Amino acid sequence: MANKKEDTNISRYCARALAPYISALNKSAKNILKRNNIEDIHDVRVATRRIRAVLTSFADYLPEKKVKAWRRDIKKITQSYGKVRDLDVQLDLLNDIYEKTTDTKLRSGLRRLKLRLSQKRKKRQDNTTERTDQLLQSASIIEMNTWIQATLSQFPKDEIPKSPELFQLGYKQIQSCLDDLLFYEVFIFDKRRIDELHKMRISAKSLRYSLEVFSDLYEKKTDFALTIAKKAQEYLGDIHDNDIWIDFLPKFLQEELGRIKDFYGYSSPYRRIKPGIEFLIENRKTEREKQYKAFLKDWKKWKLDETWLNLRKVIFLTSIESDNPEEISSVSDST
Repeated sequence: MANKKEDTNISRYCARALAPYISALNKSAKNILKRNNIEDIHDVRVATRRIRAVLTSFADYLPEKKVKAWRRDIKKITQSYGKVRDLDVQLDLLNDIYEKTTDTKLRSGLRRLKLRLSQKRKKRQDNTTERTDQLLQSASIIEMNTWIQATLSQFPKDEIPKSPELFQLGYKQIQSCLDDLLFYEVFIFDKRRIDELHKMRISAKSLRYSLEVFSDLYEKKTDFALTIAKKAQEYLGDIHDNDIWIDFLPKFLQEELGRIKDFYGYSSPYRRIKPGIEFLIENRKTEREKQYKAFLKDWKKWKLDETWLNLRKVIFLTSIESDNPEEISSVSDST
């Protein structure tokens, strides 16, 4: 068996997959410095996750002395924007709820929460700008770009490389991610399993990115599962976001009560902000229940449609075909 680290088709496929993600990362980072749009930070984090998915899938075929540093540095970028992104999303939601709330008794508490979150976000702005400057000068990004250009320079630009070893790698990666996702299926019928639902979201995200990486290899035949993995991730992400609110808001109320007592020496001003925060807690509980029920409904439909079984069939049969075209023909004829 050939040394897989010397498989030219796999290296080319990896470089071809990485190139647009590196480009998207640089573009989004430049946009962060040019404009104030919360989607730019989101786009940076998505690009880094996609890069990490490629680096993880193809680690054995990348420069051994470099790949560990690349993965470490890209993960740091993902994490460094995490809290900023969370604050931006919370403020965006809060502004929307505030604008739709006409009851003045509720607005006082919502304004106080907006103030505290805005203060936190402002403190992080300088760090965000500094991190973005560092990202654009990252040695790992430059090294990856150099490797990509060197790997692709000798071959047709639009050609999709394929080999039995590459199909085996795609099969292994997608199967592993799907197994991780389905491990948590047993927990989804208990809405109190907050931790397991959160971990399932992470698994859905990993499956989504693996399916994106290998979409061209499978000629888009796995994209039906990609669409569903993305939808599952969105449902579970919304549920998780609401769990964060539901956990955070009672603590916020207690902190504000303490601040008010320290500042005024008595607690009566607290009565003005309490209704708005309690309203938001109930609002998020209602939204969580809505998203949870929608997720369960769609998950049951995906199971009835045999989504995950069909995904396994596609990648399995394609892997057989790549090894033995005659065998796949006989399998198809007998079914």
